[in-house]
Amino acid sequence: MGVLLQALARVFFLIGLFGFGGGYAIVALIRHFVVVENAWLTDLQFIDVLAISQVTPGPIALNTATFIGYKMAGVIGSVVATSFSILAPFILVLSASYFVHNFGGEKVSLYLSLLTPLTYALVLSATYSIVKESILDLGGLVIFFLSLFLVYKYKWSLVKVLLFSGILGEILYFLFPH
Repeated sequence: MGVLLQALARVFFLIGLFGFGGGYAIVALIRHFVVVENAWLTDLQFIDVLAISQVTPGPIALNTATFIGYKMAGVIGSVVATSFSILAPFILVLSASYFVHNFGGEKVSLYLSLLTPLTYALVLSATYSIVKESILDLGGLVIFFLSLFLVYKYKWSLVKVLLFSGILGEILYFLFPH
């Protein structure tokens, strides 16, 4: 159990350290560590974790860390994963505030502007991995494009889209099992 807790601490500290750009930008990094590197979850389980994390109040990356920590090592695992995912950003913000206070904000702004392309790349990578594992057949493709249409055209909230997609998926796969 101690080795697993150390692994959770290491993984979520690194995610917090290198996960610039917020929740969706961090998804690709979380997937890499949790699915690819450590095989704690399958891609489909990871997508389920993301869905749960999105409808749970709070930041998606923090909810994901808490859920994965709990799945791997119970309450202690969730405390470790959550704490270490917060620790690195806390240290970075504390350090940045020191530099802004002592050296001015221009240099820090320049550094942060250099991270913008990285953030876009992380979001695109996460989107690709989720779409690749979610759209498995024509029914999934229909649900995907219909969800995009409802969000874009009618500004549906995430909760509405998830509920609609789940119900539509149940109906489609009941009527046309594969």
